[in-house]
Amino acid sequence: MRKVSGFTLVEAIVVIVIMGILSAMVAVFIRAPVEAYLDTARRGILANAADIALRRMGRDLRLAVPNSIRPTGACAAANCYLEFLPIKDGGRYRWALTAASGGDILDPTNPADGSFDVLGPAVTGVAGDFLVVNNATSTGTTGCDNAYDGCNRRTLSAPAGASVSFTVTAGAMPASPHYSFQIVPASGAVTYACEGVGINAAGTGTGTLRRYTNYGIPSAQPTPPAGAGVTSALLADGLSACSLAYDGYTGLVLIQLTLSQENEAVTLYHEVHVDNVY
Repeated sequence: MRKVSGFTLVEAIVVIVIMGILSAMVAVFIRAPVEAYLDTARRGILANAADIALRRMGRDLRLAVPNSIRPTGACAAANCYLEFLPIKDGGRYRWALTAASGGDILDPTNPADGSFDVLGPAVTGVAGDFLVVNNATSTGTTGCDNAYDGCNRRTLSAPAGASVSFTVTAGAMPASPHYSFQIVPASGAVTYACEGVGINAAGTGTGTLRRYTNYGIPSAQPTPPAGAGVTSALLADGLSACSLAYDGYTGLVLIQLTLSQENEAVTLYHEVHVDNVY
């Protein structure tokens, strides 16, 4: 006859109690590594989001029309803006006739001049795009060297290639010291905006980083751009701090973003050099 084996209810209760005690002891040691892993993962997500946004901004800003960067100055309260004119294409224009007196030059003394030959590879541009020459500043209003003001800006009247044709307006197109020109897409200027920047009670950033475009080239900087047709794209959210600055002497755009989530914060700083040779 086989002996029946098993355990009593008291033994089962004792085992359960011991397992509970052991589990509680193990949890004390496991909790910190698990929390550290979650914190690291959260910081990684924040850093990746900030890095992608900074890289996108850097790629855009390196293709800005010379001297077209204009920030709002010190970032006011929760909002901060940085505007620039993007380059679609560009090159050098003919400034002197050939030996046989041929070619189409850009004559800065002729208000009726509405075309010129491109020296070098053909450029890309369509009717409605903007032509900019001699852009030396983003703030001046008297020297015909500020594309926002419009004196050195024209609208293309036909597709550009080996030559460029543009709409004639009052006054001649100015000359560039390096005989260069830039074509800006018809969508116009671009604005990067940090908006609603702050942090809530849960330790999560409340701000967003957006890219505005398709609002033309206004003389006064819009903060933010508004009106029919304006488009905006969200680049990052969770911003708890933001700084968009520009040093015109060195041609450096200085960007600092802080993203926060549940009391975890990541701050990334990026400098973008802008070629201001016009």
